[in-house]
Amino acid sequence: MKFVHIADLHLDRPFVSFKGNKDLSKKRRIEQKFAFKKVIDYIKKEKVELLFVSGDLFEQKYVTEDTILYLISCFEEIKDTKVYIVAGNHDPLIKTSPYNIYNWPNNVFIFGNEVGKDTINNIDIYGLGFNDYYMDSNEIKDIKTDENKISILITHGTLNGASKMYHDIKEEWLKRFNYVALRAYSYA
Repeated sequence: MKFVHIADLHLDRPFVSFKGNKDLSKKRRIEQKFAFKKVIDYIKKEKVELLFVSGDLFEQKYVTEDTILYLISCFEEIKDTKVYIVAGNHDPLIKTSPYNIYNWPNNVFIFGNEVGKDTINNIDIYGLGFNDYYMDSNEIKDIKTDENKISILITHGTLNGASKMYHDIKEEWLKRFNYVALRAYSYA
């Protein structure tokens, strides 16, 4: 089975470092969408079955309707690919989230703040996302995997005490998974 794993696109990010240069900010946002479209084109060309998005697909506070409609249209282009998204700390699954407001294609599965699971053939796919801009959870350590199946985890956070505010994950919790589609950083 083929899959692609991406994270931290931060579409519609304000680019504070480009302050005073709106043209450069606009150009960078266009380049981000172009890079995402290249991923979609690759998925179509290679007939990739699964796409994992490990959080921060867009910037909740700044995302435009045009960007959300663009994402939806891109996901509609890959109808034969199951898309698994976990909400990150920049695109949390809050009440006003585009994940809740817009109709996403049937091939898109969005994980919330409780461990979710989907099974495809002999693969169990688990996910845990943010439901606010901060999250402190240890639910991952309690996931019971089936050793007769391939287990994949998709999540967003920090590793080994980097920050309890951003879903701190311990490496030992991850050892029971065959693959971890993770967006995490550590200050170590």
